[in-house]
Amino acid sequence: MSRIQVFALGFVSALLLIVALRGMSDSTPGDTGLLIPALAPQQLDGEPAPGMFLVATRDLMDPWFGQSVVLLLDHDDGGSLGLIVNRRFQATLSDAIPDLEQPEADRHPVFFGGPLGSHQVFMLLRNDKPVPQTRHIAADIYFSAEREVLDHALQKQTPGNELHFYIGYASWMSGQLAHELARGSWHLVTGNAEVVFEDGAEALWDQLIDELEPPGIEVRFDAPGQLLAALTDNHRDSVPAIVSRVNPARP
Repeated sequence: MSRIQVFALGFVSALLLIVALRGMSDSTPGDTGLLIPALAPQQLDGEPAPGMFLVATRDLMDPWFGQSVVLLLDHDDGGSLGLIVNRRFQATLSDAIPDLEQPEADRHPVFFGGPLGSHQVFMLLRNDKPVPQTRHIAADIYFSAEREVLDHALQKQTPGNELHFYIGYASWMSGQLAHELARGSWHLVTGNAEVVFEDGAEALWDQLIDELEPPGIEVRFDAPGQLLAALTDNHRDSVPAIVSRVNPARP
């Protein structure tokens, strides 16, 4: 499978200024009212595929990927590619690309897509039929990094629930994502276009993780046989130590 082509739009300095002065969105997840549809978590031995979500586990303490939801764009023997879809900048597309003349650019927010390629803009489009100069990801989701597609979408006044813009992307080398899944860093979940494009995408991780890892106290015995041994008459005096872990509260 060929690699996704990207193009530079030359706004590194502007982007750094935007991030430094305006920061990330501080919207409260509980205020969005976003409803998450029924989840279909995949088994860890299942194969990741374009269109699936990677949902960071509560234990993933990473400055880039902690509490993130990644939409996979590409996955094959050569590696994996995706976009973080739940981190919105307090900036618009016109802030990121000053040479845009269409007033529509002021109405579209930009999202942090990942730590790589921070000088590049990527687009996700939602359409019920193929879109020229785009790549089909899954269902009605299409990907593009073509300036012509950007200009055409703005001229058509494509609404925000059909068009999202991302700065940067996420990438894994061959075998790296499989290792992280086996290590328990990610939940692999069936993707859904509605929760990517509707308002409130920045609350996506909070709602998904409550389904995948309900808050509470997790109790584990050191070995499966110890639970049975602790309950038998012959082992009343050998109750094993219990390891308890309280899931950390979300900030």
